[in-house]
Amino acid sequence: MESIGILAESDDADGRGAPGTSAIAERVAAAGAESVVGDAEDLLDRSLDAVVARGERGVLEFARRNAAVPILPVDAGRGVRSIPASALDAALPAAIDGEYEPRERTVLALTVGGERVGRAAFDAMLVTEEPAKISEYAVRADGERVARFRADGVVLATPAGSGGYGAAADGPVLAPGTGISVVPVAPFATTHDHWVLDPERGVEFTVERDEGPVELLVDDRRCRTVPPRTPVTVAVDGSLSVLVGLHSKSHWP
Repeated sequence: MESIGILAESDDADGRGAPGTSAIAERVAAAGAESVVGDAEDLLDRSLDAVVARGERGVLEFARRNAAVPILPVDAGRGVRSIPASALDAALPAAIDGEYEPRERTVLALTVGGERVGRAAFDAMLVTEEPAKISEYAVRADGERVARFRADGVVLATPAGSGGYGAAADGPVLAPGTGISVVPVAPFATTHDHWVLDPERGVEFTVERDEGPVELLVDDRRCRTVPPRTPVTVAVDGSLSVLVGLHSKSHWP
């Protein structure tokens, strides 16, 4: 690698020991590559071999923009097999020398009533805006109804995001490439299931009944309110390429 982009953030450490932007740029230069600092739009306009993104938020800046350049994630969680900040001094020279390989992580497109509303690299959730309000949801896959249930909400997660909200709601942690998990949140039932579905075959959610407004959350953002019986469709929308090597975290807890 000859040129590495660095997503511009604070020059201060983030409180967990991660170096600031200037410190990362210095490490890239010391490892023998050109460092280019900028925001996500600036970096994607350049011809770069890779970009460094700190934290889950940094990774999402590129995922939302359908970045083609490989991402070197730092302290961004196990789902993207990120590098701990403590290993950055060793990881950067190894990545620049070609010892890290790109691995693809599925990104989903979401539409509401036929209108495209966002991309999810980790997860999306339908949830009532008011606490302690239960709504009824339906899930369909490949044209068939999978389930109908009453719950506070429902979360769907890619393999990269399945260790987050989905796992907290008792869903499975998925291996890369296996599908998406669908997990009711606080279901109004003594027993409940969760499902692993193939987004390539079409997945759809609807709010069948609501006791209050239901909101769609996409990754770290509030997206919009979803009226009853308005389909929320999920489809594969490319992938995010992340660099994985010796210093990357395991995908598994």
